[in-house]
Amino acid sequence: MIEIIKSGTEVHLDLREYAFNIMSNLCKDNRDNQKEFRRKNGIEILKVNLAYSEVEQSGNASTFLLSVIDCLSNAVFGNKRSEMHFLDIEGVYVLLDLAEFCEQGLRRLCLSAICTILENPKSF
Repeated sequence: MIEIIKSGTEVHLDLREYAFNIMSNLCKDNRDNQKEFRRKNGIEILKVNLAYSEVEQSGNASTFLLSVIDCLSNAVFGNKRSEMHFLDIEGVYVLLDLAEFCEQGLRRLCLSAICTILENPKSF
């Protein structure tokens, strides 16, 4: 799954969206999978895909970003080391940029994600 989401535009957008959904479900409430996701550079891949703004013929950018934010919520949030890594690679700035330019429905999810990551006392 990591190879599919890492491949970028070489793989159709809808296939990458499905891969993010699967990764999200695998990491949900599973610390071992969250740890493995972090070790395989999954958090960096999330950050890159949160900055995605292109609309391709193969899929919908809004549902793709929804799946990336869902994966962020399940694979990073709630795991202190993963949250710290996301903060260290300046993922909050990418979320802020996304919240500024995305559509209204995604904006609420972005703001919710920003609020969740800022609950970490080390974010300040």
